Amino acid sequence: MKNLILLSIILFFFVACSKQKIQSLNKRVTQFQVSECKTNCGLDSIGVTTNKADKNLNVRLGYIVNCSWSKAFFKNITEVNDTLIVELDIPSENGEYPISECDCFYYFNFKIINYAKTPKAIRVIDVFEKDKFWDEIKIPKIEETSIIDLE
Repeated sequence: MKNLILLSIILFFFVACSKQKIQSLNKRVTQFQVSECKTNCGLDSIGVTTNKADKNLNVRLGYIVNCSWSKAFFKNITEVNDTLIVELDIPSENGEYPISECDCFYYFNFKIINYAKTPKAIRVIDVFEKDKFWDEIKIPKIEETSIIDLE
């Protein structure tokens, strides 16, 4: 009887140790990159694209934001009801964010390793407006100038 109990404990130990713990979602985000400022992208470039490669999810977020986002960094990601909530940030000085007078289109690219699901949505938290997401922000209007030839 003692041998059976000892054998059960040893088997339980091996089974428990063989199961690997899955890393948190934040620790599985890699290869975060911000594209160059693009001024020639149309509104159809705005939004989220994903593709799966092996057991990884590649994410591309395209948005028009302030030019200061060229120095953006990945801060946090959570999953709520099959939706990924992404938090990006930019460096601040004494709690103040540097804001420039221009807007640019940027791609924010990253990979989530060992994430085989297809999320229903991916939303980016707005750093400047509480409880807002980038997909709720009004897109800046781009004024067009036309030249009329009077000759």
